[in-house]
Amino acid sequence: MIRLTNALVILSTLVGQNGLTFAFTSNVLHNKRYATSIQSVSNAANTQTSLEKDLFTPSEIDAGNTPPSLLTILNSLSELKSGSGKSALVLLFDCLCKFHVLTKVIIFFLHLHKLLNAHLPDLRGTYKTLQNGSTGGTIMNISHLIKQFKESTGGVALTPFASYCFGVGFANWLLQKNIKSDGSSDNLTICIGRDPRVHGERLADSFARGAESVAGVSVLYTGITNTPSMYEYVKSSKCEAAIQITASHLPEDKNGIKFFAKGVGGLSALDIDELIVLAQNEARGWYDMGLLPPSSGNSGVLCSKLVDFLPYYKDTLRQAIIREVGGEDDKPLAGLNIVVNPGKGSGYFFNDILDELGANVESSIHLTPDGSFPQSFGVPNPEKKEMVDETRRVCEEANADIGVMFDTE
Repeated sequence: MIRLTNALVILSTLVGQNGLTFAFTSNVLHNKRYATSIQSVSNAANTQTSLEKDLFTPSEIDAGNTPPSLLTILNSLSELKSGSGKSALVLLFDCLCKFHVLTKVIIFFLHLHKLLNAHLPDLRGTYKTLQNGSTGGTIMNISHLIKQFKESTGGVALTPFASYCFGVGFANWLLQKNIKSDGSSDNLTICIGRDPRVHGERLADSFARGAESVAGVSVLYTGITNTPSMYEYVKSSKCEAAIQITASHLPEDKNGIKFFAKGVGGLSALDIDELIVLAQNEARGWYDMGLLPPSSGNSGVLCSKLVDFLPYYKDTLRQAIIREVGGEDDKPLAGLNIVVNPGKGSGYFFNDILDELGANVESSIHLTPDGSFPQSFGVPNPEKKEMVDETRRVCEEANADIGVMFDTE
């Protein structure tokens, strides 16, 4: 099955090059592993038709008569794939050698930065939902929304429906990869975290509903956290897989999904391609039935359990800094003056860790997460001149040894 899926992914890159299109069909619907079949067909005549205004070229009209409205949905799922899940962290300091301990702290943050900048593919798009955040509507409404957005902006819409389909797809992908529970329960668990973006909760709810519709899978929701914490929860066997809903330092209307799994780490480009095929199968099944899946609500996340793993993650970081600095003192950063600027994003808790380790963090700024990204500050981005300038100014006023800035995740 996996070999076939991989082959389909590779062959699908030939669309538009060798005059072939591929129709993926779902032989089994909800709560089952999907069987994928492939149908190779010739392109329709390359003539001008009214379909061109619907964003489809003649090569996308196949012998299976796949409706343009369905193609809109299937194409949008594949177009959400992004090449990199890069995040940003910036350090400001006056003199690297001012303190031996400070040097060690800087090295720790650089290691963390390396983890954040692992070039792992993810999903990225512009969050769109039906008018007024309605949880109703039809498949055709979703297709029209996606098409209209692409026609007007050229962008790709990330909808709650897409998140639901990827929830189902990820759950089935994990089962196909034979990733099992750690033994504490019969169900395989997926942990969901998000950055402060206001629509993150809606996407988390949709993803959770999709994943839990697959037999043998349960979802834990952590709320606002950062991306490395989700990887740590998988490593520490708190769950078998995890996702982070985030668009990093992209504008506030963007969002996305990053994936982690036990024994795999972050998913590769090929893994994401397999996941897209499974999500497309789920979307096709709902389209064929003419229905929408159970709608996500406008507040709250429907899942098996709400969890607070952040204290565990904070302790792992605290212990890591103590190991990096060396010595037996439980406050190895005493005497250091550090300014933390998470920009109202997910990294606010680093301030608590540094405080517990003895650093003076009284001058830290923008510690309260705010997914509305007020105009006076905007989306956290340490590569943004305004954020750097403000942090530098605060460091100078506080006579700080180091300033640390994070992006949204």
